[in-house]
Amino acid sequence: MQRMSRTVARIAAVAIVAVGGGALTAVPPAMADIGADVRLTCSGKSGTHEVRLRVDSNVPSTATVGQPVQLGTIKVDVTVPAELVKGVLATAPGGAPAPPVTGAPSTDAPSPAIGGVAEMQVALRQPGGDGRGGWPAFALAATSARDGGNVHLTGSGVAPPVVPQAPGGLSWTTHGLDLSLVPEDVATGAGAAGLALRCAAEKETVLGTVRVGSETRSPTRSALTAPSTQAAAAPEENLCEVLPAPGEDPRYGINNDAALHEIFDNPERPDGLRGVDGEGIPQCVKAVGFVNIKKAGNAVPVAVENLIRAPTTDYKPASVFGPNYRELWGYFINRSYPTPGTVLGFGFMPTRAVAETIQIGASGKDGPITGNLRIRALNNQRYAANVLKDSELRARSYVRIKAGEVEVNGLPIDLGDKCMTSPTLFTGDAFLGNHRTGVASYDFGQTLIVQDLKIPAFSGCGVTEDLSPLLTASVSGSGNYVNAEAGLWCNPVTGQNCVDGVAPPPETWTVNPGGEIVATTKPGKPFVLERKIGTRRNEFRCKSMAMRFDMEARHWQSRYRLAKGSLSAEGCTVTDYNGIVHPIKVTQEGSLWLNVATDKGGGQVALTVNGVVLNGRVDDANCSLRISGGLTERFFGPTVEGPGTISGIYDNATHTLSLAGLTSLIPSPKSTCRFPGFDYGTVFSGQEGDFVFPPGQKITHP
Repeated sequence: MQRMSRTVARIAAVAIVAVGGGALTAVPPAMADIGADVRLTCSGKSGTHEVRLRVDSNVPSTATVGQPVQLGTIKVDVTVPAELVKGVLATAPGGAPAPPVTGAPSTDAPSPAIGGVAEMQVALRQPGGDGRGGWPAFALAATSARDGGNVHLTGSGVAPPVVPQAPGGLSWTTHGLDLSLVPEDVATGAGAAGLALRCAAEKETVLGTVRVGSETRSPTRSALTAPSTQAAAAPEENLCEVLPAPGEDPRYGINNDAALHEIFDNPERPDGLRGVDGEGIPQCVKAVGFVNIKKAGNAVPVAVENLIRAPTTDYKPASVFGPNYRELWGYFINRSYPTPGTVLGFGFMPTRAVAETIQIGASGKDGPITGNLRIRALNNQRYAANVLKDSELRARSYVRIKAGEVEVNGLPIDLGDKCMTSPTLFTGDAFLGNHRTGVASYDFGQTLIVQDLKIPAFSGCGVTEDLSPLLTASVSGSGNYVNAEAGLWCNPVTGQNCVDGVAPPPETWTVNPGGEIVATTKPGKPFVLERKIGTRRNEFRCKSMAMRFDMEARHWQSRYRLAKGSLSAEGCTVTDYNGIVHPIKVTQEGSLWLNVATDKGGGQVALTVNGVVLNGRVDDANCSLRISGGLTERFFGPTVEGPGTISGIYDNATHTLSLAGLTSLIPSPKSTCRFPGFDYGTVFSGQEGDFVFPPGQKITHP
């Protein structure tokens, strides 16, 4: 007999009691089978894996507007590769080895000792408006069935009914899956073992469709159907609004609360600046990401809309001889979309909750409800950094976390409408770059990090009994980490950087398969920098050049600082205007950074390699020739050495980065060689070189 894990057995018992108690809506007798096979690419700390999902259920053969449509029991079968199973079991205390998972299928084979939770991203498609499907999280148990070495995990559950809003077709579709896998019978709680993966489908897959007829009578809205309708409308909500300018409404403005105002005071501004106050520009910014809940040992998704007014104060150099520094002040309101997430809580049962953050003012004060925003950047990126090394953005506010709908193993729990935490301080930081990594403009989007978000205790949770201690025990505490990727800043008044009048989603990228990459020039396609004036030509050439990058294989990556790396070169020569060739030994000083410039379409991506500083030793002339970027010391000042950039087009089909066109590299003023054509300030007229990426990488958007 197939062995069932004790944890999954406990979950099944709860579901049986619920069904026996009549908690689920009766299914109409006339049913039609639905189902689909979905191919998924799953990414997490263990790398990238190909996973298959099979979904089976049944649906009424017909439906009517205003009348609930109830799916039958949903059965899921998740097929995971053997190496992923081994990775899960390795997280158990003692790193217990996996039982054999290769060879021919056998009904006598033991079930691998793993379980988990699958939460499908299901959408409803109907003429009356699209929405969320609201499917439950599925508790998974491994079976003895094998598929060429792969392992099957199965589970089942019941989705809430759906009320069609218009005649036509009502469809359930899926485009992804959040998958948590754990060794069987491990202790849960802080530091629990296991792996969390986010899975994306190759395309949106239709799971099933029912034809909806016209309304025959006024729909009766019950307590069971209302939440489903409300959830379906949530994604259509537009949270972008124009935040009032300073002085228009006392609720909005720079917040002088000591804890919030501290971001303007530390670190101090340099001398030589002049501040100018203004109304600021209204902006809306969408951000999506995740929150790592330390106590639960899991991550949940987060989606927010930031309403910003900035700069309300703009600090710039008071003169052309002032510091290369600019500082912008502003204020913001953070509004979160109610987003469902699943953690393993309440005794390891999958707990799905819809939560949102509510921004508030300082406790016991009548000041603004807005948070404060500070941006520190270079005033001119072509000038050397003399007082500021890294450009950055910092935001700080007070928020409460409000819990909404909660389901434990698919069964709803009524928390009431006042279940929330006490206020907590939210501080987010975004690194905007420097001359070495490349500098990103703040309104192009950024990765916002909250290193330590404290979740206070909950109160006011429950209707017939106080459930606050359960929520507090599950998630409250410090050490929680937030990572959110923001998109372009949209001006809702002018429409600049907006899409259909609203903020666009963040631009994210996928790298697959990742790993240690050594991108080497093709034979016959060396790295070349050249300059031609008439018939005269000087050249810097390396027969072989290799760039080494550590590329993380995952989805939803920022296009900035996609990978960090190094460079080496062999067979390099310098040819001056007189045709004299000098051998040169070349090394790279400092790290390289790989950034995505833009998606060129057709599987091609424009990439930049920032941080290039080549130091060449010419033994036969007893001198050094350095190739780098150039920066101006200050207004009318001399040019100084700075990191340079090479750029090219990466082809996902050939896995080749081809350099072409202009380059920012020049002979450095620190060079001691004085070769004709390599004078300080010489601008190269072109760059060449084809770098092949083994193993071949797919760098795609999204």
